[in-house]
Amino acid sequence: MLIGELVLKSGLSRDTIRFYEKQGLIKIGCKQRRNNNYKEYSEEVLKRLHTIKRMKNFGFTLNEAAGLLDMIEAN
Repeated sequence: MLIGELVLKSGLSRDTIRFYEKQGLIKIGCKQRRNNNYKEYSEEVLKRLHTIKRMKNFGFTLNEAAGLLDMIEAN
């Protein structure tokens, strides 16, 4: 899905999604780009955004959320 659809499904702004990508909270590989260089976001990215959003709602900072996500993925 393109970023516009991801915005609608996640409830986050384009700027927030791009910020999370710059911070390394979500990752888009080179293979996940279209010929016109548009980013193609997967369902996994959407799930990760929902998880980050829930963590933020519980009061975690982005750094804390990143650490928790790293621990979850390590298992």
